[in-house]
Amino acid sequence: VLRRLRDNDLFVKPEKCCFRVTEVDFLGMIVSCDGIKMDSEKVNAILRWPEPTNVKQVHAFLGLGNFYRCFIKDYAIISCPMVDLTCKDVVFNFGDKERALFKALKAAFTAAPVLQYPNQDCKFCLETDASEFTIGGVISIKCDDSKFRPIAFFLMYMSHSMTPPERNYPIHDKEMLAIIKATEAWHHYLEATPYAFEIHTDHNNLLYFTKSQNLSKWQAHWQQWMTRFLYQLIYKKGSQMHIADPL
Repeated sequence: VLRRLRDNDLFVKPEKCCFRVTEVDFLGMIVSCDGIKMDSEKVNAILRWPEPTNVKQVHAFLGLGNFYRCFIKDYAIISCPMVDLTCKDVVFNFGDKERALFKALKAAFTAAPVLQYPNQDCKFCLETDASEFTIGGVISIKCDDSKFRPIAFFLMYMSHSMTPPERNYPIHDKEMLAIIKATEAWHHYLEATPYAFEIHTDHNNLLYFTKSQNLSKWQAHWQQWMTRFLYQLIYKKGSQMHIADPL
């Protein structure tokens, strides 16, 4: 470590350094040789959080939860009713539905995986999916045991994040939109890899995208965007989409 600091003309304060440790708390994350995980103290704070009684308390809880959202599968789906409570002109009512999802969201933090480090010498995989109002995905990396393990999750509510035309897309275009959003979010990993990464989808009609010559304006734009990547589009049944199919 010291040699690399010296070689790059970087300076550190000894009192802020930790040497000969197996993990370190860095910007709220626990970084170790196994990957990146959430800080257990912050997770315990989430688990101990009392039931919100007003909008300000909901904002505070979501502020802490959003910090770790990349660890949580289905975060946007689970938290959506609570987010709705913070919207303007919405009467605050923390009912049974919100109470159940509040507990489910807290429980999700106890089951979050250890996220792997990106490695350009390994193969990447995208799993994406879409429903009427949501798109989601996960980027994974192929580990030494030949299994794919997640680097990060993302999920967007189309009714909150997408434009009106996008909300009206047919399902095959929503599925393609999920792929586009995933590659936009993680292009810094995918453009640099020397290997073709896999894109897993449970919508067989997406194969039209690589062959069809009768594309709409937005489909042509998507096709142009995807030319920067080396990828393989793979159809898998919904039952085989273990990570990204919460929708």
